[in-house]
Amino acid sequence: MQNHREWVFGTHRAYFEEPDLLVMKFVGPAKLEDSRKVLEICEAVGTKQPVFVISDVSSATIEKDARELLVQHAKSEWFRGHIYLGTGPLQRAGAKALMLALYFTGKWTVDVDFAESERAARELIAKKRAQPPKA
Repeated sequence: MQNHREWVFGTHRAYFEEPDLLVMKFVGPAKLEDSRKVLEICEAVGTKQPVFVISDVSSATIEKDARELLVQHAKSEWFRGHIYLGTGPLQRAGAKALMLALYFTGKWTVDVDFAESERAARELIAKKRAQPPKA
């Protein structure tokens, strides 16, 4: 059985699977306090080694101040890759805007991908694990 940690915050939840996978499922609006918790979780799991993140945002929105907090405080060294899933045009545009803002800060060098399902995301991660991490 896989080593597993889980967090619930507001209407959202996250769980970590060894060795390097953080899955986050967002439901409803993501507020400032939710982004604080996301940063806390990402730092907790990503400081030991960079992790892959799957973010299911199919049933979520992110408030402006929450998005800005993520842009200001997310550290690319915590991540090996980030995959959004369940995105429609609105969520995909929001995710791209967030990642673009991070790229422009010069702090973000992590690949961002989109998948149609968690299974597809996990398959993509398996392929990326076979590749050496970016320096």
